Amino acid sequence: MGVITKPTTFVDGTVPTAAQFNGDFDTVYNEFNGSIGSANVDSSIATATGTQTLSNKTLTKPTVNGSTQALTTDTDGATITFDMTSSNVHRVTLGGNRILAVSNTSVGQFFVIRLIQDGTGTRTVTWFSTINWAGGSAPTLTTTINKTDVFGFLCTATNTFDGFVIGQNI
Repeated sequence: MGVITKPTTFVDGTVPTAAQFNGDFDTVYNEFNGSIGSANVDSSIATATGTQTLSNKTLTKPTVNGSTQALTTDTDGATITFDMTSSNVHRVTLGGNRILAVSNTSVGQFFVIRLIQDGTGTRTVTWFSTINWAGGSAPTLTTTINKTDVFGFLCTATNTFDGFVIGQNI
């Protein structure tokens, strides 16, 4: 969008003509019409086009079409910590019996963890604390070589989660 300038300056006592008003109006209209998408927007809020990163913003009932969650591949280790600021979907291949932990969860956040058995299989996990599982106890992992179990979690309070089996032996 070009810069809109004041086309005509009227001096006190000057009687503008209809042609001057129409010409000035047409200039502003032509500059603005159809160009709102490229108008200058305060970039500390958001830009009119392109990819946006909004931190600490509240969106009330947004409509999101065709969204894609990032899939984070986490590093195996004695304790595996899933950082919920990186994404809400995590996967890890278990290379031994592991302790699982989560960090940076928010009340109301839903996240998914995919646990994959390595080429040895038989791996087990110790879950992070305060998970309320259906039936009152944690599910038994599939221990078959290279098979995957998928679990979903809803953070219901600080460090408190509802746990769901999404799929096993995948």
